[in-house]
Amino acid sequence: MNKYLFLLLIAYSGWAQAASKIPINVYVYHMQPPLVINLEDETGLYFEFTRYLNKLTARYHFEVVFLPRKRLDRMLSENRISGVVLGVNPTWFKDKAQTKYLWTAAFMHDRDEIISLNSNPFQYNKPASLEGMVIGGVRGFYYYGINELVKAGKAVRVDTVKELDLFPMLLKRRVDVAIIGRSAYGYMMKETQWHDVFHLSTEPHDSFERRILVTKDRRALHQKLSEIVEKLPNDKLWQQSLLNYQ
Repeated sequence: MNKYLFLLLIAYSGWAQAASKIPINVYVYHMQPPLVINLEDETGLYFEFTRYLNKLTARYHFEVVFLPRKRLDRMLSENRISGVVLGVNPTWFKDKAQTKYLWTAAFMHDRDEIISLNSNPFQYNKPASLEGMVIGGVRGFYYYGINELVKAGKAVRVDTVKELDLFPMLLKRRVDVAIIGRSAYGYMMKETQWHDVFHLSTEPHDSFERRILVTKDRRALHQKLSEIVEKLPNDKLWQQSLLNYQ
């Protein structure tokens, strides 16, 4: 058989298999490495996890769709989303009781770090310890206790579009401290020579689980995802994937 025809048949077989599955949008809004490294190249932990899901289910075909947080919130409130939101937590969606949406267990753990310059190190204690400071964050992100501090006029918040933009903001002293995810901080330290430039507070702002939000019209999908996520701690391949991004 002509090798080009053989490759074409393989490609068609893969396409036909995906086309026979139920398409599911996997919405993400964290435009930050290592969660999302490059949208066009489909690189990053979220893409790898989505490909992992596709290998484990014969019924669904998952595909990552990026949405800014404000647009995602609006579409959820208008019931214009049917699918899943990846890497989120009930607290961020005002669903602590988990009654608005269906939720899986955690597929990874993360934390928000408070970083400052080594030349002016800051040790975080609680939100009140940030009173009078200029805090760098990401537009649309909710930071427990800090949003309330800013709303009360006891601190100033300066937002960026991307989390990695907070590093140059600190270097230019536009903010006193910045809130950055541990996974993003670790990625940036690998990519730069900045280990001696920034100070990491001993106490983080928050530790949290990254889970999967599933809309209530997808109960069968929620059950399948829950079964997959529950087995992740004992899945050596997935645990190695996590290590590769840390």
